[in-house]
Amino acid sequence: MSHLTPWTKRIICLVILLCLATAATPRLFEFNDNTFSLTPEITGTAKTGNNETRILAAIDDIRSGNMADARATVDALLDEQPNYRLAQLLRADLYAMRAMPLETIGGGVASAPGDALDDLRKEALVRIAHRNEDQATANKLPANIVVFAPNQKYAILVDASTSRLYVFANENGKPKRIKDHYVVVGKLGVDKKFEGDQRSPLGVYFVTSHLTRPQLDKTYGALADLYGVGAWPISYPNELDRSQKRTGYGIWLHGSPAATYARAPQASNGCVVLTNEEMLKVSSYLQPGNTPVIVAPQVEWLSESEWLQRQTAALALLSEWKSKWESLDANTYLNFYGAEFRSAEGQTLDAWRNQKTTVNTGKTWTKIQLSDISIFAAGENSTQLVTTFKQDYRSNNLENQMRKRLYWQRSEQGWKIIWEGAAAI
Repeated sequence: MSHLTPWTKRIICLVILLCLATAATPRLFEFNDNTFSLTPEITGTAKTGNNETRILAAIDDIRSGNMADARATVDALLDEQPNYRLAQLLRADLYAMRAMPLETIGGGVASAPGDALDDLRKEALVRIAHRNEDQATANKLPANIVVFAPNQKYAILVDASTSRLYVFANENGKPKRIKDHYVVVGKLGVDKKFEGDQRSPLGVYFVTSHLTRPQLDKTYGALADLYGVGAWPISYPNELDRSQKRTGYGIWLHGSPAATYARAPQASNGCVVLTNEEMLKVSSYLQPGNTPVIVAPQVEWLSESEWLQRQTAALALLSEWKSKWESLDANTYLNFYGAEFRSAEGQTLDAWRNQKTTVNTGKTWTKIQLSDISIFAAGENSTQLVTTFKQDYRSNNLENQMRKRLYWQRSEQGWKIIWEGAAAI
């Protein structure tokens, strides 16, 4: 080809290249050639139910190797709740598991911050633990709800150990479980003692009011989003908290920020937080000024016969206290009071004893009636009782009516009153 001109050589090379390209092109698009066929992904069936039921079903499917259904369920959840971080984590894991097996939840996003992964794993674990526990406690009653007052339609019970909120209805005086939800408590857990300790309080409280989202927007501006659909303040610090010098304020039941479907089990500054959807459901059972909110370190579950025994014993205790007061026998009456007792006015046990002994010297008879009684239990293993009632007191030289509250503490010496006074709410 030495006699050919440079342009002729270029044209011949171009023709050869075009011929080769033409021959190769059909090979790339021969779909019937097994060398280039792709295996289609199996289409799964999404589980139905509420969001928690579905997230747990997805975890079950992953554990059992049913990845197609797990993917379908997670995808459906995220279509509805795109900010559901636990579902986002499972989706990342499902993609990662196409290439390699994973040993733990979140193994597919190893580059994510460790704290964030730990929080999501904790959320998954407490949801799983609740499901397992729920099967064992479904037919049991909570020791924390002892006696409903007649006008109390519902009670809220928070189990801090399982991040669970229960709604109980007053069914002819007996607590009937009607709803339960995953909740978030304080970043540093429970047993609040002072302002800013990032703990949720333990005890018996009452819903005091309802702060709507428009009210929150007006008061807090952009920060109102922290409370989601609204807030329902509770009565922390209660009478006993104040007598024990516990501080803090602004403890609410409230919803979640718009960008976050659910948070870690311990992520609030002390409030009890639900998803917005579930907060709205719970709100229909809240009566400001009336609905108790009991926050327990761990709920004690009882059989019906055990629960009835507890109720009978608590009512008998209150009745015996009233009877000894009516008897004008100061010594036996004062045996109901503990060494750490404080009255609403701040009196110690010695000051209380002196006052009652002096008052009784001027009495010839006393008659006391108690009505609208409620009794709720708090503390580890239900070691605190909170009794509230309308008291109608009559004697030969005095008559008065009040709504009273007694806080009792169980000790080696039995049940002792540690605070007495007018009920704040």
